[in-house]
Amino acid sequence: MVLSAGPWSSEKAEMNILEINEKLRPQLAEKKQQFKNMKEKFLVTQVACFLASRQNKYSNIKSWFTLSHESWPG
Repeated sequence: MVLSAGPWSSEKAEMNILEINEKLRPQLAEKKQQFKNMKEKFLVTQVACFLASRQNKYSNIKSWFTLSHESWPG
């Protein structure tokens, strides 16, 4: 036997979906903000690593020139 869904069950399901949507909306906003914060921290970390690697490279070059200059006669 096949039962057809009447208009009442359709309306009830729609209300249930709207209620769920209403409850989840604040969580979505919070998760979006957390994602934004994590993305910003990730980008700051990438920049810090890039600058640290450049600083390290600069220090190595500076050390090489200093050592080379000290070994020059004169």
